[in-house]
Amino acid sequence: MTTHLFDQSGYAILPDMVAPDRLQFIDAGQMNSRQMLELDWCASLADEVRLKLLAAGLIANDYVAVQCTYFEKSTEHNWLVAFHQDLSIPVKARIAHAALSGWSEKDGVLFVQPPPALLEQLLALRLHIDDCGPEDGALKVIPGSHRSGRLNEAGKAGIRDVTEEVLCPVAQGAGMAMRPLLLHASSKATGGSRRRVLHFLFGPPTLPYGLEWA
Repeated sequence: MTTHLFDQSGYAILPDMVAPDRLQFIDAGQMNSRQMLELDWCASLADEVRLKLLAAGLIANDYVAVQCTYFEKSTEHNWLVAFHQDLSIPVKARIAHAALSGWSEKDGVLFVQPPPALLEQLLALRLHIDDCGPEDGALKVIPGSHRSGRLNEAGKAGIRDVTEEVLCPVAQGAGMAMRPLLLHASSKATGGSRRRVLHFLFGPPTLPYGLEWA
């Protein structure tokens, strides 16, 4: 997929991001941990992924990994997620500014919802530790929805009425790059496999409004 097509659709499946044997030892232990970059092996993996994204022309040269979240879906830990956008970013401290809203804390990390103009600059990369097919709770996306800014429920429904959702199976070692404002969802897994994902977030090294990355 070209960068133009990525800009239009808001997502891309990137094969062979990491050799599968590099993923065999990974067992994050904690469900939904949002601080994976504190682990040396994960920080090293983030550097490897960043270089691949840079070579593909999907991020700028100065972009850095600012967060990695671990997700695991299996017969023991199974859930569905409705269509949504990723609106929050991890920051170091609370800043009083009219452009910032939705402050929250998750797993000891402070999050805020910045303006859409900032979210549009970010890129998420979901690195698949396992194969993820339709029966494993693969992501569903609404192509192009990231170009409509922050959407309320009526806006989400309106876009879904006119744009068909796309299911995105991803092989082990491959990645799914996406814009945070892309509408995405996932169903419960119906098979007996294990779906583990490292969800990296990349962005510019400095932030506006006096914010700093966590």
